[in-house]
Amino acid sequence: MIETDSLDRVLVVTDSRGGPTATQKISFSQPFNETSAESSFRIFFDTERSDRSAISKAFATHNPHLLVLSRYTSPAGLDWIGQAREAGIPVIFHIDDDLLAVPASLGESKHRSYNDPMRLKALRDNIEAADLCYVSTEELGRRLKEHGVVAPIMAGELYCSVSADDVGALLPPATGPVMGYMGTGGHGADLAMILPAICETMERVPSLNMELFGTIKMPPELVRFNARVRHIPAVSDYADFRSALRSIGWWVGLAPLEDNAFNRCKADTKWVEYTLAGMAVIASDLPVYHRACAGGAGVLARGVNQWVESILTLIHAPRERTSMVARAQEKVREHYSHLRLRQQIGGIFSEAFALAAKTI
Repeated sequence: MIETDSLDRVLVVTDSRGGPTATQKISFSQPFNETSAESSFRIFFDTERSDRSAISKAFATHNPHLLVLSRYTSPAGLDWIGQAREAGIPVIFHIDDDLLAVPASLGESKHRSYNDPMRLKALRDNIEAADLCYVSTEELGRRLKEHGVVAPIMAGELYCSVSADDVGALLPPATGPVMGYMGTGGHGADLAMILPAICETMERVPSLNMELFGTIKMPPELVRFNARVRHIPAVSDYADFRSALRSIGWWVGLAPLEDNAFNRCKADTKWVEYTLAGMAVIASDLPVYHRACAGGAGVLARGVNQWVESILTLIHAPRERTSMVARAQEKVREHYSHLRLRQQIGGIFSEAFALAAKTI
């Protein structure tokens, strides 16, 4: 085992005052905190600070070898970077959404907040001041270049990963047919896209139930189904969220996604989370889900008719559903492991050290 004192200390900072969000836990905490993890890096977290003196004190306490600003949209990012420059350590900006062009479809509040000119300027300043911009997908990297970002960009092949020990340890599915959608309130437009298909399948299969999990609101179109629809409140902690999702027992997990520039930058996280929970996945036929669903590990659908037929097929064909889940879980185990994500991020860190060395 590597001695703790010999590890490179990596400080990951987010502008969330509540501590690391799901983004930071997926991207850094889970792969590096795995019990069996072998790595030359040790991850620490910090959050938004109110002034330069607080940032200076926090930086000195952590004494990092590398600084990561994750989705950091506050002007204070330059103060963190200033500390890193004084210490002579590299800086990475980490981003997993096109925050330079958040669309109105995510809701009025998010659209207004993320498109505030001061916030956009701070975000761009933070990105450009870093040695390297680490993006979650190749498409997101391409979009940032379209936005005029000139900082070096590296894209990850893998975003959401799992522990091999977690795959396959499932609770029994629900006793009756149930499909579900998990998401935040900003995904209302995605769900609305397939509501006609959901309603039609509910009408054709009287025993079929529909559940929503998260901050997504219950659409008025589903209220008429009364007790056959249910809303499960959001779970804020990401580890608890995964446990809660696995306990639900949905037969089918729905992953609709509007075809727009913002969504095309996304990763296949929902497929990973549904698969880990033992659910067969039906996803929008977009590049985001092509790799995940390939080889019978999920179903891709376009248009109401395809969504309806896909749902009905999986509901009425238990063997096909079980085989699909098995194929998906084998893919997750082999290609979406914490080890692979840890190796990927280690490469990103090493590149940042190399880039920073060239500027000294």
